[in-house]
Amino acid sequence: MRPDLTLCLALSCSAASAAPVQIEKIAGDFRDPMALAIAPDGDVYLVEREGRILRVRPSTGGVFPVGQIEVSALRASDPKSKYGREDAMQGIALDPDFARNQRVFLFYSAPDQKLDRLSRFTLKDGSLDLASEKILLEIPVDRENTVCHHGGSVQFGPDGLLYLSVGDNTNPFESDGRAPIDFRPDRGYWDAARSAGNTNDLRGKILRIRPTEDGYEIPPGNLFPQGTAKTRPEIFVMGCRNPFRVSLDSKNSTLYWGEVGPDAAAPSDKGPAGHDEVNQAKAAGNFGWPFVIADNKPYPVIDLTTGKPGPMIDPAAPRNDSPRNTGLAILPPAQSAFIWYPYSESAEFPVIGKGGRNAMAGPVFYHDASRKYNLLPREDDHTLLTYDWIRGKIWKAKLGSGDKLEKLEILSEGLRHPMDMEMAADGSIFMLDYGSEWYFNKNGYLARILPETRNQQPEIAIEAASGKTGTFFVKSATDPDGDKIAVTWWLTTGTSERKVGSGSTVTVPAGEGSQIRAAASDGKNPPAIARIELGTADQMAELELGFPKKLKSVSFGKPVQFTVTGNPQPDLAKVSVRARYIPATGHDAGGPQFPEEIAKLVTANQCLACHQVDKSSAGPAYLDVALKYRGQPDAAARLHTKIKAGGGGVWGELPMPPQVAVSDADADKIIGAILHLADGMVEASGKAGKIDLPARPADATPDGAWEFSAESPGYTAAKVRLPSN
Repeated sequence: MRPDLTLCLALSCSAASAAPVQIEKIAGDFRDPMALAIAPDGDVYLVEREGRILRVRPSTGGVFPVGQIEVSALRASDPKSKYGREDAMQGIALDPDFARNQRVFLFYSAPDQKLDRLSRFTLKDGSLDLASEKILLEIPVDRENTVCHHGGSVQFGPDGLLYLSVGDNTNPFESDGRAPIDFRPDRGYWDAARSAGNTNDLRGKILRIRPTEDGYEIPPGNLFPQGTAKTRPEIFVMGCRNPFRVSLDSKNSTLYWGEVGPDAAAPSDKGPAGHDEVNQAKAAGNFGWPFVIADNKPYPVIDLTTGKPGPMIDPAAPRNDSPRNTGLAILPPAQSAFIWYPYSESAEFPVIGKGGRNAMAGPVFYHDASRKYNLLPREDDHTLLTYDWIRGKIWKAKLGSGDKLEKLEILSEGLRHPMDMEMAADGSIFMLDYGSEWYFNKNGYLARILPETRNQQPEIAIEAASGKTGTFFVKSATDPDGDKIAVTWWLTTGTSERKVGSGSTVTVPAGEGSQIRAAASDGKNPPAIARIELGTADQMAELELGFPKKLKSVSFGKPVQFTVTGNPQPDLAKVSVRARYIPATGHDAGGPQFPEEIAKLVTANQCLACHQVDKSSAGPAYLDVALKYRGQPDAAARLHTKIKAGGGGVWGELPMPPQVAVSDADADKIIGAILHLADGMVEASGKAGKIDLPARPADATPDGAWEFSAESPGYTAAKVRLPSN
């Protein structure tokens, strides 16, 4: 990068601070929501990872099931599977003429074949007509050996062209955080040159097509003209690792996307440090992966039989010598990223900060005085919004002449896991939050980002009336600004809703509807929504934990016999049974937890992106870490090194990136709290049928209790509490 440009960017970013916006939740309890699309009438369609499609009506808070597509996906019944790790329902787009033709485009992992599929469906009476499926593209993929990266963003540009991002479908866990360029025999899963670097393969690309009634056409201007040997004409951009969240400028069709990069913490003779990227393509091009990264930092081709680096790739003419390459040997010149940043602080873009990373590209903002909302002031006309799933921040990238970056500032921070963003016709932005964990969330939500105003949203709570079936009332309704509140009641019935009343109470016929909602409006903000489910939610099979002897109490230092059963009967080798001592004077919140100070620390440092206190996520549960290292004198030092330097292999193939944003003092506080989680805790396999309680510690108080729990993938946990003696 030119030194003068580096200095210019550093100066323009240095004084940035978060701008005020309002983020108002619309609806939630979504299961790993992946992507959203906004209909002309203002309704929002979203897809969940395991194949469910929903429609949300922001004005009433209504959530309506539209359909369910069978997909290949990681399931709670086998969460550690190395097969199809990131297979899923990936993306959704609505036809530009959706108001008339009700057509929906979905990108998903086929359940019965090893391929990802782009299909068009039609809504009929509000539901997805599965028989209407028209397959446009099928992309063969690998699923074995923990291959990852599907991309999966689907977007229409202002010219009616459809853009589809596709990941490199490669195992990234055995290349030391560098480029997976593995030319050895039988190492195809570890070779991204076979996909992202292959001009004759649709993986690791952003495709551009024009859908037609019977399929699609190739528009002019793609990377390779139709008929070019050893190429695919659908390719607009090649050289992508995991291109996430494609965005098109509504005025000039400039393409932006977030690129999730590799894990290397620092440069070495094996290549540069890993970087995430926000990319810009004004025309078709090659963005270099797996041969270059960031601002065209090259990788060497490593002799993996000896581990010695070979010659560096030439970014001006990257050469693909993979034995699995079916495309051109000499590739188009590599294009530099638009914005790039490592785990550590970025010299070029210091406002990005440091820490975990997962780059995304959002909409391009244009100021419009005729619109209801303008998130940014007039001087920010023509600004790209970018965000990061792990860092929980949104940045505004002011664009100048020729779409060049002029200034980069923080717009908002403190978000959880922003997964998708799109701008509505009224100028507000809909944001999809994925949920708190890596997989199997049930707490994802849809929110609306608005310009900050002094007027605040009302607050409302409702309850079912005791002894009056079908009657509900407003328990409380307040407005922070003292505005008058109007309450309307809505009943969800299948894929639609109807207004059933207004005011403080409502009665609905027995057996009708699946959800009752009250919408409280002050006439200024979007309404606040309170809801009560009328049906029974889907439930997993339940475990039952029993004791052969009728125990009235249990003692420290004694064995306890137990049985675990379920319908269907679980595999006892996969059942974990734990006993947790709860002092009589202690506070019990239903499970191990951090003190408030530590909870704030792990939240502020994005630790919960990959870990939970008592459940496995992308990384191990903190309680599992505490149990593993309990009693080891060097545990604190080893964990400190792991936090600061990163590592892998202890808990599986997924590496832990270096947490460079965590100070030494905070790391020690977090480690101490993690290790204390194991106090008064013991575990055994369900197959053992016996658990040995630890000896009574000197500071144990009398009259406490033991909580026994049994857990297994695909089952609801069982818990039994017995007095201690």
